[in-house]
Amino acid sequence: METLSKLRNIMKAQGIDAYIVTGADAHGSDYVTDYWKTRAWLTGFTGSAGMVVVTQDKAGLWTDGRYFLQAEKELTGTGFTLYKMEEPNVPTYQQFLKDEVPAGGRVAFDGRTLPLQSYETIRKQLKEKDAAYECALDLVGNMWSDRPAMPQQPAFAHEIKFAGLSAGEKLASVRTEMKKKEIGGYLVTALDDIAWLLNIRGNDVPFTPVVYAYAFITHAQAHVFVDPDKVRGIPLPDFTLHPYEGFINFLRNLQPKDVNGGKLYINANKANMLINETLPKSIPVNRNVNDDILPLMKAKKSDGELANIRNAYKKEGVVLVRLLMWLEAQLAAAGELTLHEGDITCKLRDLRSTMPDYIQDSFSTIAAYGANAASAHYSPGEQGAKIERDGLLLIDTGGNYMDGTTDTTRTIPVGALTDEMRRDYTLVLKGHIALAVAQFPEGTTGSQIDVLARLPLWLDGKNFRHGTGHGIGYALCVHEGPHNIAHRHNAVALTKGMLVSNEPGMYKDNHYGIRTENILCVKELEKTEYGQFYGFESLTFCPINICALDRALLTDTERTYLNAYHKATYNALAPMLTPEEQTWLKSATQEV
Repeated sequence: METLSKLRNIMKAQGIDAYIVTGADAHGSDYVTDYWKTRAWLTGFTGSAGMVVVTQDKAGLWTDGRYFLQAEKELTGTGFTLYKMEEPNVPTYQQFLKDEVPAGGRVAFDGRTLPLQSYETIRKQLKEKDAAYECALDLVGNMWSDRPAMPQQPAFAHEIKFAGLSAGEKLASVRTEMKKKEIGGYLVTALDDIAWLLNIRGNDVPFTPVVYAYAFITHAQAHVFVDPDKVRGIPLPDFTLHPYEGFINFLRNLQPKDVNGGKLYINANKANMLINETLPKSIPVNRNVNDDILPLMKAKKSDGELANIRNAYKKEGVVLVRLLMWLEAQLAAAGELTLHEGDITCKLRDLRSTMPDYIQDSFSTIAAYGANAASAHYSPGEQGAKIERDGLLLIDTGGNYMDGTTDTTRTIPVGALTDEMRRDYTLVLKGHIALAVAQFPEGTTGSQIDVLARLPLWLDGKNFRHGTGHGIGYALCVHEGPHNIAHRHNAVALTKGMLVSNEPGMYKDNHYGIRTENILCVKELEKTEYGQFYGFESLTFCPINICALDRALLTDTERTYLNAYHKATYNALAPMLTPEEQTWLKSATQEV
C-alpha cells in the first residue's frame, strides 16, 4: 500500500490521471530479466502475464485464467484489485481506462515496454476522451532504488552442427522474403528471432538463452545493436555491430534512402511504442503482423533441426524416467515422507546437468501438489509445499539443450485417488489423444482443431482456461509463435515442421489440477483429390501414468494409441537406460 501511495503522489504532482505498468521488457519477451520486473515489484504479483493500471482512486491488475488463484493470493493487502480477463462482466483494461480517465486526461507509461499494437488499441478506445499520452515515463523504475542492473554475461555460438545453416545463409533467405513482400528495411526486435538469425545464444533472460539486441536489415546492409563485450570472439562477418544503447539514435536518423525508397517493416505486436514514435515520419512503415518474416521461418523446423530436436527429447525422456523412478522410491520408503515440491525442481536440474549440451531449464518447473495444481502456472520456489501420500502431483517441466527445447507435463498419483480424480484424469487423456491422432487438410489453423482436445471435457460439463497448444523454439523460447492451438482465432496455418504442444487440462479450485502434455511435430500425410493432409508426430518420450486411469472410459482406439505410444517410448529410451531403469520403464509402459 505504501508503494502504491507513493506512485499516486508522483502521478498527482505530474498531472497524470492513469499510469500503465506492463512488466514487459523492451522486446516483448516471454520471460524478462530482473531489471524489467516492474509489475512484480509494484504489485507483488509474480506471474508472467498481466497488465496494471493505476489511477488516483483505483488500481487494477488484469491477468488470464492461468493465474487467477495465484493473483488472488499475491494481491491480498496490496491495494490492487484482480480483474479476471475474459470472464463475464469484467471490463478490459482499455475499457477501464475509458471509464476512469477524464476528458482531456493524461495517460502515461514507459513506452519501451508497451507494444505498438496495444498502444493503438488504447488510443482507439479513448478517442472520444481526447487524452494526452506520455510515453517515456518510467515512474516505477525511478521509485525502485535498488533496481537490478541489466545482465552482462557473454553470449555463445550456436554451432553449425546444431544451427544447420550459417547466419549468412539465413540472412540471404530473409532478404529473399523481403523482396517478395516489397520490404525495403526490416526491423527485428524479438530476441529469439535475432538469436536464431545470428546463430548465437546467451544468458540475458531467465529460461531463454538469448541476448538483448536489435537488428536492422536492408537488401545491402545488416546492422546488429548489442553490447560488444557479449559477442566478442563470435564471428558475425555479415553484420555491422553497434552498441545496444545506440539503437534509438540510429532510428532517429534513418532516411528514406536507407530503406531503398521502400517500406520499413516492424511487427506491431512485438515492436514497442517508443520505436514507432522515434522513427522519422518521412519513412513509410508496414506494421502488418502477418508480414513478419523470421517468426514463420524459424517455426518451420528443417530436417536437420528436427533430427537434433528428436535427440534432445530422448535425453529429456531419460531425465524424466529417472525422476519418476526417484519419486516412486521416495513414496515407497518407510516412515514419514519429507518430500517438498521444490525438491522435484532441484532433482530435475541435477539430472539434466548430466546430459550432453544442456544449457538451462526452459521455464520454472511447475511441481504442484494437490490444490496447488489448480493454479495452472503455480511455481513452488526453492521449497514449496510438503507432499503427502494422497491425491495427485502435477509436474510440468522442460530443458534447453543446444539441440532442442523441451516441455513435458505429467500428472502422478502419489496416494489414494477419488473416482472423480480418475474420471477427470482420463477425460484429459482422451482429449490429448484426440488431438494427437488428428488428420487435417492443408490450410487448417490451430484454432480450428482446438475443440478436439476439449470435447471429452465439454461433454462432461468441464473445460480449461488456457490454450491447448503453443509453438516451441529450437534451443530458444519454450513458447514460440506465430502459430498455436487455442479457441481464440489465429490465422497462421499449421504446416510441416512446426512444433506445438498438446496439453489439455482439468482444474478443480482448492482440490487438484490435471494436465498431460507432449510436444507434437506437424508432418505430411497423404495427398488426395482433396489436397495435402497433415498430422502429428509425437516428439515426447515419457510414460503416461496408467494407474490413475478409469479404463472403462477409454475406447479401443484410445487404448491402441496409448499402447503404441508406450511401446515407442520404451524402444526410444531403453538403449540409453541401465537394466534397472529398463525394467522400471517396461512396467510403466505395459499395455492397458
